[in-house]
Amino acid sequence: MTTDRLIASVLALLGSLGGIPLALAQLDFAGVVNVFEIDHGDVSAGLLVIAGIGGTLTALVVMIGLVGVGLCLAGSALARPLLLVAAVAGFASALLLWLPTALALGAAVHLLGRAEQGAV
Repeated sequence: MTTDRLIASVLALLGSLGGIPLALAQLDFAGVVNVFEIDHGDVSAGLLVIAGIGGTLTALVVMIGLVGVGLCLAGSALARPLLLVAAVAGFASALLLWLPTALALGAAVHLLGRAEQGAV
């Protein structure tokens, strides 16, 4: 395993784990879980459904990122496109709050590209 691949794995892991609070906050607001004790107040049921869908999608994107970490550690060539999908798809579910997570995943994708080209 190259140094770039190891660093990419760590960055992807940190990025993926950074998305977990986003998913939990969305699901908490929707009333699915009660992690942060967020009171959604008097909002419409439609907004709660949208928040629940967004939280579920964010959780799925986090899982895709974690699978990408596993593939990265295994040395699979599928890790790079999977992490790229996770970095971009997160914007659909968490918008600007996803930016730090996407930057870490994007850095991992860049390092994996260098590792696949044989750069040290």
